[in-house]
Amino acid sequence: MPAARERGLGTVWTTGNLPLEREFAEELGIPYAEVMQAAFIPVAYTLGTEFRPARRSAREQVLHRDRW
Repeated sequence: MPAARERGLGTVWTTGNLPLEREFAEELGIPYAEVMQAAFIPVAYTLGTEFRPARRSAREQVLHRDRW
């Protein structure tokens, strides 16, 4: 990600694809039975250069252990 940023590209680490892992594997030609996806990292040229941390929910609202 830092190397992409150095070249004017933006990236984001996302795990939103994991509920659709089989469909992503099929579309991207990944052998589903042999390779486990851990993340999907889109890469694109950005609009502007003013990057800053995104607003985040409190950790206690989104992190759960042994409960929902």
